[in-house]
This record gives sequence, structure tokens and C-alpha cells, in this order.
Amino acid sequence: MSWLLWCILIAVLIELVIQYCIIRAAYPVLFTPMPDRFNLLETLNQLPEEDDSIQVKKVLFPAAGGLTLHGIIAKPKESAPQGLILFCHPFKSTGEIALYQCRGLLKAGFAVFSFDFRNHGESDVDPQYHSVHWLSNHEISDINAAIECIGKQPHISQLPLGLYGMSRGASAALVVAAQSSKIQFVACEGAFLNEELFLNHAIRWGERFLPRMFIQLVPTWEVIRAFQLMLWYSQDKQGCAYVNLKPFLRSLKNRDLLFIVGENDQSVVPTMTKLITKNIRSSRITACSLPNTIHNAGRFTQLQKYDEALIDFFSQMPLQSSRQQQSHVPSRITNKPDSEHVPGNHLAADQLSTLTKYPA
Repeated sequence: MSWLLWCILIAVLIELVIQYCIIRAAYPVLFTPMPDRFNLLETLNQLPEEDDSIQVKKVLFPAAGGLTLHGIIAKPKESAPQGLILFCHPFKSTGEIALYQCRGLLKAGFAVFSFDFRNHGESDVDPQYHSVHWLSNHEISDINAAIECIGKQPHISQLPLGLYGMSRGASAALVVAAQSSKIQFVACEGAFLNEELFLNHAIRWGERFLPRMFIQLVPTWEVIRAFQLMLWYSQDKQGCAYVNLKPFLRSLKNRDLLFIVGENDQSVVPTMTKLITKNIRSSRITACSLPNTIHNAGRFTQLQKYDEALIDFFSQMPLQSSRQQQSHVPSRITNKPDSEHVPGNHLAADQLSTLTKYPA
């Protein structure tokens, strides 16, 4: 056997050993709950028992797999709504929190459609799907089902539609918008990229047990490869196909996007938004940075600033974008985003500020 073949075999063996060690050490991180996540369900205690200015209606609609999802339509009583916001809740929450998160929008004259993702709240449970905080094809499918339901509601189907999501719901909203040119306005709090989020958590978790110098010796691409292998292995176990937001970012370059960033967020660190906007490269982007704010706690911590950012952003939706719900065609979950875009200026990662608008 030639020396070259021996070198190849040794290199392959070393790679296998490295991957095994990383996976063995980091696999628990894959399903570890995000740290310092704010309990949004407690915010419902902040709401009045009765509010004569808001009308809330419950709806049921079908989703893929023969499931039934539960949702609500909230709108102002005193005036016709100027737009419709589809709210996508985070993992381990329910669509009901939209009554708190979207309170400012409701008071400003917007209607809100919110729903419970499968395996959450009052929606049906998919026994084959074990949901975690990683985005899957099921969340994308559920949002598309919600948009179809909106198109069948005559009192709201003609309104301009915007998406608003938090954490996993934020990433799902961005993927849906990337796959459909009919969705123009998307607001996000805590959106993340899979590999980068895992890498950040794995490094912080590893530093509890190993010296920082040792961790820095491990190439980043080795950790990313191990993460991809773990996701691939766990998909059958979890009953889903994981969806990576990163390939869809370029398709968002002509969308109007609002990123709400908690400066003290340790679950999805603020630099994550910089990575996302850097990969989008060009877009009409607004970034709202909230001091002293942890994950999912933006409105609870900075209520006035939070509401003002959302209202100012969604008030830009043009009325002529109505009928978009009826013409929306749910996309298959692939890594091929919508290709209809308009080029614009590059958005540098360091351009994020407390409240900054970036024209295309």
C-alpha cells in the first residue's frame, strides 16, 4: 500500500474521530432549551379582562396531515382595519399572546390573525412530530395554511398583509416571505440562523467544561459539519425536515423587513441580526435595538418603543397590495426561494443602530 493511500486513510480516521468527539460532546446542546427565554404566556395577565375597543373571533382551519389548527382574528371595533398582521408565535407559546404582543397594532387600527402551531395551544397534536426550537417544514406548512384561511375570510381577505414572528416564528415568517413575492412586509424579533445559533451555544456550553484555548483549536467548519450530521440524524426521530433560513436570505433583498433586537438576548445574540442582514445584502431594512432586553421580552421591557417601531413599519404597507392573500400559493418546502427580486444597495453588518431605516 502506497504512502499516499496511508495518508488518506489516516486523515479520514482523524476526521471521523474528531466528528465523533464533537457529536458526543455537543449532541445535548441540540435539544437544550434556549437560555433566559422570557415566559410570554405570563404577559396575558397584563391584559384587561374586557376591552370594548377590540373584537376577538375564534377560527378553525385545516392544515397538512389532516390536522386542525386553532386561531383568532382580532380587530378594532370602532373603525375598519387599515391592514392585517399574521402573527407567528415562538416555540412553547401560543397564538393567544398576539393579544399582548400586537396590542399597539390593534390600538393603531390594524387587524391581527394569530394561531397555534401544531403541537401548541389548542391546535391538534401531530403524534409523529416532536417539535423543538429548530425550524421545521411543519411550521412553514402551518403558516401557509393560515394564509389560505385568511383568503377565505371576506372581512379581512382584502386587507394588505404583513407577517410578524418571534424567535422560531420569526425565522418561519422570513422563509414564507422568501418563497412568495406576495408577502412584502415582515417584522421579526429573535430570528436566527441554524448553524450560527448552534455554534454560539456549543462554544458557550463547551467553555463550562474545557479551556477556551482548547475550544479555539477546533475549526468552526468541523463544528458546523457535526451540527449538520446531528440534524440529519435526528430528523426521522423528530418526525420532520429541518429548514435552514440561510439559503432563503438572498430572496429577501427586496422585502421590507423590521428586525427587533434585544441587546441582552443570550438565546439569540444581537450579532445574529447582523449576520442575517449581511447575508441578505440588500433590502429595505429597519433595525430596532432594545436596551436591557432578553429573548422574547422586547415589548414587556420597552413597550412604547416596541409598539412605535411596529406601527411605523406596518403603516407603510400600501393599500394596493390587497388581494395578496387570495393570490398566495403555498410553496413546497425546498431550498429554492422565490427568484423575483429587485437589486439594491448592500447593507453592511455594522449599520445596525437603535432605530435606523435603510432605503433600497
